[in-house]
Amino acid sequence: MRAHPAGTHRGRSHRGHRCRHLPPLRPLAQSLPPLPDESLPGFLLRLAFRLDTSPAELAVRTGLTDRAHLAALPMPLLIGLATEQRHTFARMIKATDAEIAALQLDTHGNRYPPAQPSTSGRNGLANHQHRWLFMHSPRYCPRCLAGRDNPVERAFGGAWKNSWRLPPVFACLEHRRYLEHVCPACNSLVLHTATRNGAKHMPRWREDGLHPAQCRKFLEGTCGHRLDQKSTPVQRLPPKYNKEFQQFLLELLEPNGPETVEVLGHQTAPAHYFNDPRSTCHLLRTSWPNSRPFLDSRELISTLEAGLVDSEGNISQSRFVRTVSDMPQLAARPHAALLLAADRRLSPQGPDIFAGHLRTLTSDADRRPSKVGWTRAFLDTRPDCSEGFLQAVSSVVHTYARGTLARNLKEPVHATRFRPEHIPQFLEEDWYQRHFAHMEGIATVHLRRTVALRLFQMASGGSIQKAADRMSLFLPSPLITARLADSPKRVHRWARSRPDPLEFESAIRDLAAELNARDDLIDYEKRRKALTRWCIGPLPWKVISAGIVVPSGGFASGGGFAADLTDRKRNIASVILWTFLTQGEHVFAPTPIGDQQDPQTQKKWRMSVDAIWARIRHRTTRPTDEQLIDALKEYAAYLTPIIDRGETPSTQASPWS
Repeated sequence: MRAHPAGTHRGRSHRGHRCRHLPPLRPLAQSLPPLPDESLPGFLLRLAFRLDTSPAELAVRTGLTDRAHLAALPMPLLIGLATEQRHTFARMIKATDAEIAALQLDTHGNRYPPAQPSTSGRNGLANHQHRWLFMHSPRYCPRCLAGRDNPVERAFGGAWKNSWRLPPVFACLEHRRYLEHVCPACNSLVLHTATRNGAKHMPRWREDGLHPAQCRKFLEGTCGHRLDQKSTPVQRLPPKYNKEFQQFLLELLEPNGPETVEVLGHQTAPAHYFNDPRSTCHLLRTSWPNSRPFLDSRELISTLEAGLVDSEGNISQSRFVRTVSDMPQLAARPHAALLLAADRRLSPQGPDIFAGHLRTLTSDADRRPSKVGWTRAFLDTRPDCSEGFLQAVSSVVHTYARGTLARNLKEPVHATRFRPEHIPQFLEEDWYQRHFAHMEGIATVHLRRTVALRLFQMASGGSIQKAADRMSLFLPSPLITARLADSPKRVHRWARSRPDPLEFESAIRDLAAELNARDDLIDYEKRRKALTRWCIGPLPWKVISAGIVVPSGGFASGGGFAADLTDRKRNIASVILWTFLTQGEHVFAPTPIGDQQDPQTQKKWRMSVDAIWARIRHRTTRPTDEQLIDALKEYAAYLTPIIDRGETPSTQASPWS
């Protein structure tokens, strides 16, 4: 069989009789072995040229489609074939199932998530997952298309490689050059699937006689230029992209490549890693021009300025900008520069530094259209990123979530082992001392409230207001929610003004990591619910009050006040016991005894509670206080297992009855 000259073909129309009446499928009399890393469409192009037929007819004869009058290669077949279809195709071309599987993009699916088959059946731009595949036009290396020096490849050309449809593959290391994406003769995209009627099949699919490496321009006739010929200057690959980056990406894509890679100080799987630079590339593009300092490629900067911003430097308001910004560029050089810029933000740094970059790039409202911002896009898609990336995003997105974003924050960005019910309403003293006590310049009460709310937010998603709403459940007053939600405003202003603005969020992440590793988490929400209307009953109080002895001297130094063991003191004791059991704040404790008093008495009793709480906090308690606290700790130890079993304790039950 002879190869046809460039630019010529024997144009058998799709209206011809050859595709109308399908004979029973039989194995082809002649075939070709698939080449290493060859794609399914590339294999069909070579085999059709070998058999002097059209790729469309070959697709019918091998069982890839049974619709002769519309014979095509649907986009989903680029990703994966059903088991039965794969068996049939392998039998028709006399190949093994493993060889056919290697022709599909899903061979990279375990390490590169966009190459996984769609569960919805949607492909292309409509499918967020598949936007990071070149499904409608690949890149190519001219020298690889020319083939190696053996009879088969000299006659039928080299492979259209599967890996050329993966955006992380931007260069051919064998020939040390960037990949191309357009025909040098007509400047059209190669193997482009877009047509006037929107059909998504390969170009010139029903025509035979075209060499696999010929340009198949759709409109205004066939260009026919041989893409494997040396007709354009070679775009040489700089060393930093060669050994330091492209080789790294290729190794991660290999089935037997590294099992983990370090991202932001955490080891993660390759599948998670590839989602990280994708999200970071999207961030760099949507935050333009704030992201300019992170880019060192003039070509990339020119591409961003020409493609996504208007004459005033603002990102386009088009409703499609989010989709466009999340799509890789076919042009290899600017895309490689963008990938490298994203990888540099991820590799040597920890979550704190990346969180700082993220906060900077997403904070300029004048440059970020609210309807297409990176934050909203990330929350809509929620890619499965690395541990370090999610920690950084969580610390920014959740912390400053406003009501307008609440619908996007119904689920947490970063899954945690601890749940909202495991967070005390007022941060445990031990947690506070180990992680936050050294931070000065802010009232302890605001710090402890805010840390509790932030941990709650990390576990449940949503805004600070949502966390305050949930945290105030089973508490007595609706004003508690507003009081809880006010503290984070103060703390966030304080944190941003500190020498290290990220210290506070870093400490929260450390505490969250500690909680994630614990097996003894306490359900504080269950305790708050059980004690909603609970107080110390008269019988237990009688036992407690009998053990409180006023030392001699009365009001004298080292002595104590005259014994006051009335209901006022029982109310105080019930509040203190509630704080021991729930790790809550005394101002939020239920006071069923005090609620029965007149308003003036209630005010005095609240002042009494504040007074003894101040003595406890400042460690200036009196002997009678110490005796009361010791008895209440014993009472708390008795009540704890009862409540944790899900039972509501009786007000009259006690460890002394």
